[in-house]
Amino acid sequence: MNSIKAHAWQLLALTLAGLLLWQTLRLASAEVAEAKADQALSTHIATQARLAQAETTNKAGALLEHAGAQQHNTHDYTQELAALAASRAADAGRIAGLQHDIRAAATRNAQLAGDAAACRNLADQHERLAARVAEGAGVVGELVGLVKQRDAQVMALKGQVTADGVLLGR
Repeated sequence: MNSIKAHAWQLLALTLAGLLLWQTLRLASAEVAEAKADQALSTHIATQARLAQAETTNKAGALLEHAGAQQHNTHDYTQELAALAASRAADAGRIAGLQHDIRAAATRNAQLAGDAAACRNLADQHERLAARVAEGAGVVGELVGLVKQRDAQVMALKGQVTADGVLLGR
């Protein structure tokens, strides 16, 4: 009976040792699986961080490019407005010169006419014509300046639309 008890205790001890070994292996397997999951999660987070950093870099580059295009566009527009102002000033000088020349010619024509009535009539007609020509020259000068300013504004807006399109295209 002692030997059966001894065998039973041995069998029980072996069974408990086997169960303990099985439980230890199961626990180790679960720890390995958890470590692999942690590693996969860390890899995923690192990949997402790299992608976010790349996207941020791309957006920053696009914004810098857009800002540069916008600055260039504004500079071109400012330069065009300055050129238009200088052109208008030169046109005003030429118009003043034409008006002076027309008045001088009217005076000369009036002096050359021998007949007093014909001279007055011719001088009056010439003076009216000179006034109309001077007025027309002034209007034409203003209109040319306005058209050039409008063209500069259109070019500036076109540049801005292009810059915005590049930004939105990214």
